[in-house]
Amino acid sequence: MQSLSVDFKVFLHHIYEYQKGVRKMVLCTLSRKEITEAEKRLSHVGIAHFSRQVKGGSRANLFFGDQDCLRALDLFLGDRPLNNLTPEEDFIVGAMLGYDIGVQCRRYCKTKQLESQIKINVA
Repeated sequence: MQSLSVDFKVFLHHIYEYQKGVRKMVLCTLSRKEITEAEKRLSHVGIAHFSRQVKGGSRANLFFGDQDCLRALDLFLGDRPLNNLTPEEDFIVGAMLGYDIGVQCRRYCKTKQLESQIKINVA
């Protein structure tokens, strides 16, 4: 039996988290070979999903989770790769995926170069 890659093991853990309600939506990046197996597993357990090839590479992004979240994400992304999102779109996608909101805010501000333009008062 072929051993599972670390990425595929993470994918399996994400399924567990989704089924336990920890996440509403998940993004993982797998090799094109693994995407086929991953999509079979998701279909088998009845989890909505879609994948997008990563431009110029041998990997693909696999999104899965709540159908309404995936529909919104698909409408939001269109056919653009993730690296072509605006800073605002990147922020929204990160929030939808449940990433730490503080980290998302810092990432957004750094990208927009606003960190030094406003003074935040700290109590």
